[in-house]
Amino acid sequence: MRLPISPFNAHAHGVAGPGAEGPATWDTARSRPWPASVPHDGVTHPIAVALPAEPQAYASALQALAQRPEEAISLDFALPFCAAHCLCCDRDILAAQPEEVIDDYVDGLIEETRTLAGRIGTQRDVLQLHLGGGSASELEDVQLVRLVHAVRDAWRLPADAEMSIDCDPRRVGWMQMQLLRSLGFTRVNFGVLDLDLKVQQAIGRRHSVALIDDVCEVARSCGMEYVNLGLMVGLPHQCAASWRDTLRRLVAMAPDRITLACYRHRPQQAPGQYAIDVDALPDVDECRALAALTAEILREAGYCWIGADHFVLETDELALAHSQGRLRHSQISYTATPSSALLAQGVAAVSEIDGHVFTNTASMPAWRQAVRAGHSAVARAQPPTPWRAQIRQAQQQLLCKLELPQSMAGDGLQPAYARLARHAQGGLVRVLEDRIVVTDTGRLALPMLCAELDELPLQPVEGGSRPRP
Repeated sequence: MRLPISPFNAHAHGVAGPGAEGPATWDTARSRPWPASVPHDGVTHPIAVALPAEPQAYASALQALAQRPEEAISLDFALPFCAAHCLCCDRDILAAQPEEVIDDYVDGLIEETRTLAGRIGTQRDVLQLHLGGGSASELEDVQLVRLVHAVRDAWRLPADAEMSIDCDPRRVGWMQMQLLRSLGFTRVNFGVLDLDLKVQQAIGRRHSVALIDDVCEVARSCGMEYVNLGLMVGLPHQCAASWRDTLRRLVAMAPDRITLACYRHRPQQAPGQYAIDVDALPDVDECRALAALTAEILREAGYCWIGADHFVLETDELALAHSQGRLRHSQISYTATPSSALLAQGVAAVSEIDGHVFTNTASMPAWRQAVRAGHSAVARAQPPTPWRAQIRQAQQQLLCKLELPQSMAGDGLQPAYARLARHAQGGLVRVLEDRIVVTDTGRLALPMLCAELDELPLQPVEGGSRPRP
């Protein structure tokens, strides 16, 4: 049973959705999870909302996948719940929701799972399963069991499946960790951000060093194979001295993996960030120095820096995959598993099937009504054009191998290659004779560097029109 928290719908908006123009605006209709009307009979009835029409590309992609019944899949369940909304967070999160709201959402995920299984078939393995986005520790034990059992009823979940989960270290204990391990989860991600008390107070997220150390030990004692701790640079009041102390304490906890993110101050899109003291934020050079200090201390402690943001031990499967050229970046995270169709479920979840990218509606009521009716909740489709496939391949090169060979810049990517090269002036990349290499300084800027590749070329292409992304 969770500690009682007064249920209020603290709904904070994050990044504007794909294709959105201008800053995100406050949607009062979404400030409560399920819009409802209360007529004179006193009974609450859901308000009907317009369902998004299923893109034909999505139906075709599922039909094509159904024709390959033995092909494995990956699953990603979006859980938009947290105990409280940290001031630095830019995600679309529902904070402190009552049990019945979360239970109804889990019902929706189960219904969406069953609908997908009916469309693509059940005789296939699951390579990856991830629960997160918010915190899975907001789910009651019975809700977690129901969800995982629904996956097992729909598809085969082998013992070696890569099952990971995001948990709030302040909201998970030994009993739930034991349950998660018994359900098959082997990887747990705990958000830490910073261990300095002054920084924690500034972002509204308090936890002691002892608590983080204890929850790591609990996870290990329950048989978790990988314990990941998430850090963030760029937070208010961070400085080299306090950050060094945080890293020293973190290394003493001996996590298997450490991820490093960089805070982005965008209060127009994440209104909670207006409470952040901008005068206390480190500048760009200070953030780069903190990232460099992170790399220095963690490398000395035996960690390898993998891709953009992962520090792993030399014996980690990701380190081995990186050395063998098998490392891959998916919508979930870095992985050593083979490429597979990613079926994402939940509000604003992003799927990828045969190069198509599909995004579920970000409207909670529309998503719930769609899955309740056995319909798709996909609201946006991005087709796998030759241009898109080329961009995706180039982004994988940057994210996994930290370089872009000039040979990959043909057929329209020359302008993007030139844009990347200009970042050499800022120290984010080095331009060699036959390739562009991402520097340590540029690793945390990889999302921005990858976005450079998404800009369409100015020159006309076949048929006189610009390629569609």
